[in-house]
Amino acid sequence: MSRIRSTTYFIFVACLLGLGGCVSQEKFDAVEKENEQLRAENRQLTESSLFLSGQLLAADQEMMALENQRDALEDEVTRWAAIGAVQMELLASGLRIVLPNEVLFKSGSAELKPEGETIIGELVGALEDVPYQIVVIGHTDNVPIGAELARLYPSNWELAGARASSVVRIMVAEGVAPQQLLAVSMGDTRPIAPNSTAEGRQQNRRIEVRIRPVVVE
Repeated sequence: MSRIRSTTYFIFVACLLGLGGCVSQEKFDAVEKENEQLRAENRQLTESSLFLSGQLLAADQEMMALENQRDALEDEVTRWAAIGAVQMELLASGLRIVLPNEVLFKSGSAELKPEGETIIGELVGALEDVPYQIVVIGHTDNVPIGAELARLYPSNWELAGARASSVVRIMVAEGVAPQQLLAVSMGDTRPIAPNSTAEGRQQNRRIEVRIRPVVVE
């Protein structure tokens, strides 16, 4: 009888041990799964941190290049400003250069005047040897296009676009790679002064050149 009880006790203990082994394995699998998730999250956080560090470094390099370019252009800008030809501003999005239409173009035309071609050529020549993205933006006042001029430019959109394209053509002729350039028309949609006065309309008729270096990693 005692032998039966011993055998039964042995089987009971073995079952308990077997059951305990099963529970431990389940817990182990759950913990291992959780650890794998944590490792994956850690890898993702590391990659994100490296990406953000790279982005910050690139931004710092861009800003340094913009500051250097602004400094390199200061002499030309000072000379051009004497004839009211240019304004320059360093923005987070790039270097912004404003060129009044009256200095660049003949009245009611998208053809650059000789002095306008000279300014654009000097601007290109002053750019340091850095790959730039250059956006040329044409702006007008809100005065409708006259009947005679409308045969060439039906609206201010076309006139502003044609003027921006004329500047881009000169830049290409001066050696800027076409793929670095973009000509954009804003028409009369981005005034910087009231169109109710002659002075305000004159300020609104302008070409903006946005310059941003492309930092090569």
